[in-house]
Amino acid sequence: MAWVTYTTIRLALVVVIWFAIQFLTSVRGLLALALALLISAIFSIIFLGKQRDAMSQSIFGFFRRLNERIDAAAAKEDYLEGEPETQNNPVNQQDVPGSFEDGDQGGPAGPAKH
Repeated sequence: MAWVTYTTIRLALVVVIWFAIQFLTSVRGLLALALALLISAIFSIIFLGKQRDAMSQSIFGFFRRLNERIDAAAAKEDYLEGEPETQNNPVNQQDVPGSFEDGDQGGPAGPAKH
């Protein structure tokens, strides 16, 4: 939840600075918004270091846990793929895919010519 705190503070800072620019100067519109974003970024760099560090640790932890879950699922899948499936698989494991079986004839598919 550190990212929520940091984002809220940043947005509030932009809004406060934007209002200050609107009421204290003659600058309006997009220029006022651009100045507010620039000034709030400077204040953020100077004063919000702790919140930014807490946010980055929170996000790093989230993605670390996500990667651990992905790795665990992949390891489980690899383990399950390694188990023999002879009981669940009705195909004879000795057959080679694409080879002919007894009674099969090679040739193009289609109606048989006699």
